[in-house]
Amino acid sequence: MRRSRAGFGVCLVILCTSALAAAEPLSGSVVDGLTLKPIAGATVTAPDGKTAKTDKAGHFTLDVTVGPLDVALAAKGYEDSSEQVIVPDGGLDGAIFVLYTPGAAGEIVTVTSEAPVPPPPGKQDLARDEIARIPGTRGDALQAVRSLPGVANTFPGILIIRGSSPLDSLTTIDGVDVPIIYHFFGIQSVLPTEFIENIEFLPGGFGVEQGRAIGGVVNVTTRSGAIKEAKGFVETSFINAGGFVETPISEEHHLQMAAAVRRSTIDLVLPLVLSGTNVSFTTAPTYYDAQFRLDWRPRESDRISLLALADSDRLELLNDNLDPNEPQLNHATFENVTSFTRLIATWQHAANGIDNRLTAAAGTDTFKFVLGPDFLDIPGVRLEAHDDVAIKLGRHLRLRAGGEARWNQADVNVKFPGQPAEGEPPPTNFSTLPLVTYMKTVDASIAGAYAAADLHPVPSTTLTAGVRLDHYFHIDATTVEPRVQWAQELGERWTGRLAIGSYSQPLQQAMSVPTDLEPELATQYVLGADYKLRDGVTASASAFYTDRQRIVVRDPFLKESDPANAYVNRGYGRSFGGELLVRARLDNLFGWLAYTISRSDRISQPTDPRYLFDFDQTHNIVALASYTRGNWQFGARWSYATGTPITPIIGATYISDANVFVPVLGALNSDRMGAAHQLDIRIDRKAHKWGLEMAWFLDVQNVYAHAQVLGYNYNYDFTQRKPTTALPILPATGFRVTF
Repeated sequence: MRRSRAGFGVCLVILCTSALAAAEPLSGSVVDGLTLKPIAGATVTAPDGKTAKTDKAGHFTLDVTVGPLDVALAAKGYEDSSEQVIVPDGGLDGAIFVLYTPGAAGEIVTVTSEAPVPPPPGKQDLARDEIARIPGTRGDALQAVRSLPGVANTFPGILIIRGSSPLDSLTTIDGVDVPIIYHFFGIQSVLPTEFIENIEFLPGGFGVEQGRAIGGVVNVTTRSGAIKEAKGFVETSFINAGGFVETPISEEHHLQMAAAVRRSTIDLVLPLVLSGTNVSFTTAPTYYDAQFRLDWRPRESDRISLLALADSDRLELLNDNLDPNEPQLNHATFENVTSFTRLIATWQHAANGIDNRLTAAAGTDTFKFVLGPDFLDIPGVRLEAHDDVAIKLGRHLRLRAGGEARWNQADVNVKFPGQPAEGEPPPTNFSTLPLVTYMKTVDASIAGAYAAADLHPVPSTTLTAGVRLDHYFHIDATTVEPRVQWAQELGERWTGRLAIGSYSQPLQQAMSVPTDLEPELATQYVLGADYKLRDGVTASASAFYTDRQRIVVRDPFLKESDPANAYVNRGYGRSFGGELLVRARLDNLFGWLAYTISRSDRISQPTDPRYLFDFDQTHNIVALASYTRGNWQFGARWSYATGTPITPIIGATYISDANVFVPVLGALNSDRMGAAHQLDIRIDRKAHKWGLEMAWFLDVQNVYAHAQVLGYNYNYDFTQRKPTTALPILPATGFRVTF
């Protein structure tokens, strides 16, 4: 039934393309991208060759055809540009186009910090040059997400949103989810900045078009803009080396391509940094990633793209620590391999008030973890399709609907000691944990559908209401998830917003093996407001409450007698707090202040006391600024975060039969590691020589070397402990040549 509805939407769009588009007026302004001052005498050119000149106020009017158009822009002293607009029946008034002087700013990357859609309240637009030069990110645009409100900063390499497990959140690239978004230790994302067009960060309250997540969502859209000439670069740094190239293939047929490849270099440097420590690398952290995108525009109303992604992360080391309580770990080899591939084909069609996006994808996922003789080996394969249709019915109403289906199977091969789930005390002794052996093909296939209406009764009010259905084949369960988003402009400076909705997610890791469970559920409430303090300075504030139900936990009796079938939907919990983001974007200065206060706690068994989630973080502060002067740019970023919850060890018991000490644990997650805080700085320098653009940067993470505590190592009888810390300081310098 869902597939037939999606197919009907596609057929309807195809039929509509046969209608001839009428000419309608397109009017607006052309402004300077940095000063926002109007540009007089700019030329605006439609695809049919019609042109218009802007007047002294930067205004123009041009008759164009209805539907999506690529409008060419040119003005003396500015770089040429091309922008896509969708002209509805009746024309479009108030369009604003921006032009930049050469080298003044890059293309726009959009980061949305709160996202009932439409419209996306809290929307933040950052120039590509800005987002790529945030201190501590080493030029990586996706690292900017870690500086936004609601994102924890104490877990390198994983994304923690509003105190929820990383498994509760979803990361997608062009609408297709990927297992990881950062390489090992979070030092680099899996997608280079040059491939990114838009980053959408949704910590909660998102619409029905997003499913299977009760935490947050990060949507990454790859670049699809017109490529006018061949260009590229090669670069190297202490982190990685790589290259990027983009070129038009046929201007006549609107065919173009872009490709990139990177390989880590930190595996060459890190063994030298850690020489003399107790860590012996067999293979230091090594990663590869590659991207290829092909775009074809057969006609103005259609865009077709093919995106190929490949990623591989690998780490091997030898544990030289001698621990009499953990004989199995002494001199054991540790190996961790994570990799994925994706091939994503997308067709976008827009004409006569109907937009359709059809996506088909195939891919593989691999996760391998080996510790001595024990292992987890989980390869998987997937095929999926998505179809999203939007129909505009007049000026005040738009209807949206979509469907998706994914066939996903994984071979679960496990011979590993049973690990506690979240909500259980940490293992007291790895070597004495019962061994779990499991080898089976697990079906993780899903299907989903949604429908929504976007109502715009008056210019200051937008209301979106919809419902989503998700079906999980492995457990034969269907969820119904209604959601509402509202935005209200209150004068010229204030915008109020509200989002309420139901959410569900599939079962994860070991919980995905049983077939008698139900999906975990959550109800989210988000209330917020945006305020314009002055030109270039805005503030956004949100309060949120998430009610979690049917959390999967292990029955305390069954986990001893039947550990593979001990899971039950018995837990419940909550997350609540507030977020503040103040952002400035002035002539030569940009930056923001982000603060989050929150609490996430839960109950696993009806008689248990309430305790903190493993990823709870009370306070999180990020302050950053970057200043440009000529060809130089200077930036600094300071962050502070409350320490991670831990279960304290309050004593030890000697087991004579095994000749080991077993720790005695205190209350679950009743203690914390030390607070994490650090200062990052970045310096950039550009130069033009021999027809090339050369850029150099110095990016120093954790300048004053406050090493973050990641955990503790104890002596044989647990009377003393020593912290395990992250690298105290990570300097990185790199050089890029653009041709």
